[in-house]
Amino acid sequence: MAELKIGTVILPRSDTPQIVSTLTEFDWFHKIDSTSETVTPEIDDILLRAQQVFQEVDEVIKGLGIPREVGMMEILFKGTVFKKQNQEIDELEKMIDDVMKKAPGIIDAPAKLLKEQEGYKKEISDFTTLKEALEVVKKLNIDLTGFGLMKQFYTNLFIVQTKDIDEIRRTLDNVTINQHDLNTKEESALIVIADVANLEKILKVMRSFNANPFSIPEGVEQVPTKAYATAELKIKEFEEKHKKVTKELAKMTSKIRGDILTLHERAQVAKDILELLRKPGGTKNFAVVQGYIPKKMEKFKDTTGKWMSIVEDVSDPELVKKKPTLFDNKIFVRTFEVITQSQGIPKRGESDPTPMIALMWPIFYGLMFADVGHGLLLMGLGSLQTERTGKSF
Repeated sequence: MAELKIGTVILPRSDTPQIVSTLTEFDWFHKIDSTSETVTPEIDDILLRAQQVFQEVDEVIKGLGIPREVGMMEILFKGTVFKKQNQEIDELEKMIDDVMKKAPGIIDAPAKLLKEQEGYKKEISDFTTLKEALEVVKKLNIDLTGFGLMKQFYTNLFIVQTKDIDEIRRTLDNVTINQHDLNTKEESALIVIADVANLEKILKVMRSFNANPFSIPEGVEQVPTKAYATAELKIKEFEEKHKKVTKELAKMTSKIRGDILTLHERAQVAKDILELLRKPGGTKNFAVVQGYIPKKMEKFKDTTGKWMSIVEDVSDPELVKKKPTLFDNKIFVRTFEVITQSQGIPKRGESDPTPMIALMWPIFYGLMFADVGHGLLLMGLGSLQTERTGKSF
C-alpha cells in the first residue's frame, strides 16, 4: 500500500473549474470533503444535468436488474472494465450533452415497459386482495350489506398489513378484533366489532395504517359472487400481460445492456467528479481543495505550481482514521488490481493480496485450461479409435 500525505491547493474561486480539470488527471487524488456551503456556479449547472440523466438511466438499470459491476470472469476474458477517463471541464459538459442526447433512444422504450409492468403488478395485487377478502366473506357467511354503523354497534372488515396487526391491537385494546389470514401472507383481513362510541377512534387508527373499510371497487359487480368471478378473470388477464411484458424486457435487456451501462458509467463519471469539487472549502473569493496523495508523488506540486500548493504529513487523528487505500504495485501486478477490487478493496492496515493473485491466477488458470485441452485431446483420440475399430479403450 502507498504511504499517503495531504495535498492542499489554495486558489481564486474563479479558477475552480480549472483545478477540476487538473486534478481529474490524477487517479491517485482522493479529495477530503469540505463543510463549505459556497458553491461554484459553473460546476453546479453541469452537475445538475449530470445528476438528472444519471438518475434516469440508473432507475432503468435497477428496473431491468442489470448488474452495475462487471463480473470477474468478464473482466478477465472480455476485458470489459470501465475506467474513469481524464476529463477537462468542457469535456465533461460535452459528455453530459452527449449522454442526454443518446439516453432517450436507449432508455425510453424499457422505461415505458417497466411502467406497464409495475401497473400490471399493482392490478394483480389489488384483485388478489379483493378475491381473498371475498373468500373470507364467503367462508364466514358474512352479509356485507350488514356491515357499517348500526344503532349500538359498529362492525366492518379491514384489509391491513400483517406486520401492523400487533400495533393495531395495542392501540385498540378495548375493541374486539378477529384476524383472518390471506394467502398473500403480507396482508390479513380484520373484522372489527366495537361500540359506536369508538367509531371515530377506530377509523382514525385504521387510516394511520393506510387501511379503509372493505368495499368492492367501483367498476366491479357489487354482488360478492360476481365480484369474485370478475377478480379471478382480471388476475388471469393481468398475469398474462405481465408475463408478456417481462419477456419483452428480457429480450430488450440483452440488446441494450452494453449501451445502457456505457451511458450509466459516463454519467456517473461526470457526476462523481463534479460532486467531488462542487463545494471546495475557503472563503467567498478563494477556494481551498484538500486531498490525500501518495508520499512519493512530486508531480502534485509541479502540476499545481501556478497556485499556492502545500504537501504535509497526515497528523489530524480524524484524517488518519479516514485514510483511503491506494495500491502501489509494479506494472505487471497492477493488471490484476481489478480482480482485487471486484472482491473488495482491503482496508487500511490490511495486506494487499494483488501480488499473490498475480502469481497464482495465471498458474491456476493455466493448469485448469491445460487439463481441459488434455481432456479434449484424449476424448477426440478415443472417439477416433472407437469409430475405426468399434472398440473403446
